[in-house]
Amino acid sequence: MRKILIAWFACVLGTLGASASPPKVVFVRCGKLIYDAEKAPLSPAVVVITDGRITDVGKDISVPGGAEQIDLSSYTVVPGFVDAHIHIWSGAFGAAVSEPLAALRGSKAMSYALSSGVVGARVLGTQGFIDVALKDAIEDGTIPGPHLVPASHPISIPGGHGDFHAEPPYLPMDDFYTPLHGFVNSPADAEKAVHLQLKYGARVIKVMASGGVLSPLDSPTSEQLSFEELKAVVQQAHMARVKVASHAENIRSIRASLEAGVDSIEHGSELDQAAADFMKSRGVVFVPTVFVVEESVANGVKMHFPEYVITKVNALAKTHFPSFQLALHSGVTIAAGSDHSYGPGTGTVRDEMISEVKYGMTPQQALVSGTKTSAALLGLDQLGTIETGKEGDLVAVEGDPLSDIHALEKVRAVVIQGKSVAPANRQ
Repeated sequence: MRKILIAWFACVLGTLGASASPPKVVFVRCGKLIYDAEKAPLSPAVVVITDGRITDVGKDISVPGGAEQIDLSSYTVVPGFVDAHIHIWSGAFGAAVSEPLAALRGSKAMSYALSSGVVGARVLGTQGFIDVALKDAIEDGTIPGPHLVPASHPISIPGGHGDFHAEPPYLPMDDFYTPLHGFVNSPADAEKAVHLQLKYGARVIKVMASGGVLSPLDSPTSEQLSFEELKAVVQQAHMARVKVASHAENIRSIRASLEAGVDSIEHGSELDQAAADFMKSRGVVFVPTVFVVEESVANGVKMHFPEYVITKVNALAKTHFPSFQLALHSGVTIAAGSDHSYGPGTGTVRDEMISEVKYGMTPQQALVSGTKTSAALLGLDQLGTIETGKEGDLVAVEGDPLSDIHALEKVRAVVIQGKSVAPANRQ
């Protein structure tokens, strides 16, 4: 009987082995390979991707038998981009849409992000847990898109930067202004809001420490969450091993956020030297969102922004760009975040890196900010560089972004986990 069982198991195992699909191997020739934006590139070079993972990188590598070959030898190849601060496109600015329609439009936005070479993104605020739904749909293969780190609802005060509703006070809104939707009025509310965002899928917590530009009811110069509320948020998030990103425009909200222990400062339009030194010493990451301010100042009217948005962003710009330059010169760790929603044809983290160079970064520093540093901030260890064991994501551009960052405007090929994706360019 024992011999019969052994023979049966051997037969089953042999059948399983015979039916298993052979590994898919992709052999990519690169003209110049920036495999790690902090290191010298290889030229020419080869990347081998097996079943979606990088299995070899180098110069003298033979083509494995049966491998699919992709010739990018006319281009510079860089790691897939990681956007540290995005939102999800749901339609025209200010237009109210249902959550199902917002999710459908969001799926289109995530496809555009992927075609733009974005392989990872942190979503810092949506409604209805749409970002969590998109993350799940991407991970189970329902829709294409980058790896997402969702924040769900940002934590805000009623009438604050998370509040885009200007309804009159006689409308019943008690069911809306709740911690589930991110609205808080006390440290206890803030604690509950963190628990609920995490329960329903958040993997980062976003706080609105100050007012902002796009919201209709507040100002970037205002402080919103109290220090006690900020501290409660950070304590609960860190207990769950989740990071906290703080929307903080003015220096008072920046200081309160830093003292509360947040992990990143978003925008930071009024940094001073003491705040920059604190961030550097504690490893707090700065996500300056330079491009969105530059674009809004230049094209706000064409983008049909309301007058209140144009007024606020023009005032903000006076300190925003110097704040970025102060952080840069002080050695603060900077991650690239576009603060865009990836409506098809709109700005991406590539534009953010180009703007960072315009305001003082070297092209190499900008590439680091949009690949390696952003991946580290998001905790996406499989992204950020092109090396053995990492995910097989490559972006080929025409030209050399290390000498001219505008080469990022000319994406000629996108490879995601070893599969070619039609590239998207704004121009």
